[in-house]
Amino acid sequence: MSDNILLNKNVLVAEDNAINQMVVKHTLLKLGASADIAGDGAEAIEKFKKNKYDLILMDIQMPLIDGYDATMYIRNQLQSNVPIIAMTAFGLNGEDEKCYECGMNSFVSKPFTIENLSSVIQKVLSVPLEITSNPYILVSKNISVDLTMLYDISADDEGYIGVMVQTFLENMPNTLKKIEQCLEDKNWEGLYQAAHYAKSTLSVIKVSEMFDAVLAIEASAKNKTNLETLPALLQKVTDSFSIAQDILGKKFS
Repeated sequence: MSDNILLNKNVLVAEDNAINQMVVKHTLLKLGASADIAGDGAEAIEKFKKNKYDLILMDIQMPLIDGYDATMYIRNQLQSNVPIIAMTAFGLNGEDEKCYECGMNSFVSKPFTIENLSSVIQKVLSVPLEITSNPYILVSKNISVDLTMLYDISADDEGYIGVMVQTFLENMPNTLKKIEQCLEDKNWEGLYQAAHYAKSTLSVIKVSEMFDAVLAIEASAKNKTNLETLPALLQKVTDSFSIAQDILGKKFS
């Protein structure tokens, strides 16, 4: 690797494990770069919006928003071609294709040596970059609806996809009403179950802004913590769904 390829470069590291954070940051410092750490995909997105980075090292499995969804958000919604290298701790078995499909430039397996990481960075920074756009991610008013998984499991069956989307649009309002009622009644077990149900639905038809808030509601209800944040979280879910309805209505009308 060129001795100065990362000299004075600013790297964003998205990694939730504290030990791994220290290892990666130490490695990058040895290569001449500065590093910012994000503990999950959502934090990585927020840091990326506020700062300029020359490279992102993106862990695959993170809480709130995983590495794949964070990458697709950066590529499709933020329209950035910043180099992104996936960091994975498991055998890929087809995950390499998934990395490239969501817009990553390459990947490195953990644990890695400084030589491993250097080699991957060298390859990534020495080739022209292109934005990989995913046609299955629909965006409007800062809300994104990711239908990638739905298209994958349906094998692009438009009729089946239309039925699934219509079911989502019809059922989600009832789920949100149940969440609202359980919150009003301080029925924490019911709130947990309703949020868990919504989370499962949003794992297929992905509205990340809804998913993040529902995940927080589920955790608060389960642990009976941060209960004061629940009204604002519910409002975020409701507002996001309203925009998602409009997005999907225009697409599948």
